[in-house]
Amino acid sequence: MTSESLVLLTVRGTLVPKTLDSACRLHNETAGSTQGIAAARALGDLSHKVYSPVDGVSGAEPGELLFLDIWTSAEGIGQFFSNHAVQEQAGKLFSRRDATMWTPASGSFGFDLPAPRGKDERYLGLVRGPVSSKDQAVETFRAVLASKLGDARRRGQLSHMLFFKAPMPGDASGPELFGLDVWCDAQGMQEHYKELSGYERAFSGAPRTSVWEQAAGGDWSEW
Repeated sequence: MTSESLVLLTVRGTLVPKTLDSACRLHNETAGSTQGIAAARALGDLSHKVYSPVDGVSGAEPGELLFLDIWTSAEGIGQFFSNHAVQEQAGKLFSRRDATMWTPASGSFGFDLPAPRGKDERYLGLVRGPVSSKDQAVETFRAVLASKLGDARRRGQLSHMLFFKAPMPGDASGPELFGLDVWCDAQGMQEHYKELSGYERAFSGAPRTSVWEQAAGGDWSEW
């Protein structure tokens, strides 16, 4: 994502189906169907990716699933999810879910590098939490991460992006930051995160971290 006009939608929830295989079939029959994809694209959904928790790594529980979508506008997201059929489909897939819209953090340190040949696996490292100052949060991440870019790349990091929660009518919870890292090496990612410290100062409360991988359990419909 390079344009600050685009919107990131995260949907994280606990699955109703008992297995990823069953969840994949249900997803591909509903949101991931030809008709579902066409409807989402018509309203500005540019990309849809599906992730499941990495086994043995804290922050995400078995039975959870994560969607990352990139949309052209918040209005398109609202119009799509106000549809009764879409809400009904989501209820079949998730027993509970959190859907949040995020906009790119202006002026933040970030990068998006190509993957080396043969590095086809993808892993996500996420951090989310409240902040008291957007500017201070952006500068804290810059100070912590910019000098470690070479080490991060050597260990398999492909990209880093920061977002702030899009303000919603009636939401008085205050600003919230979302950090999204993409990796092609799970071991390198864990090695790097074990040594990483100081980013916590960006938050006014304890941040939540989690690690994800491309969802197993079938041939998930993505675009």
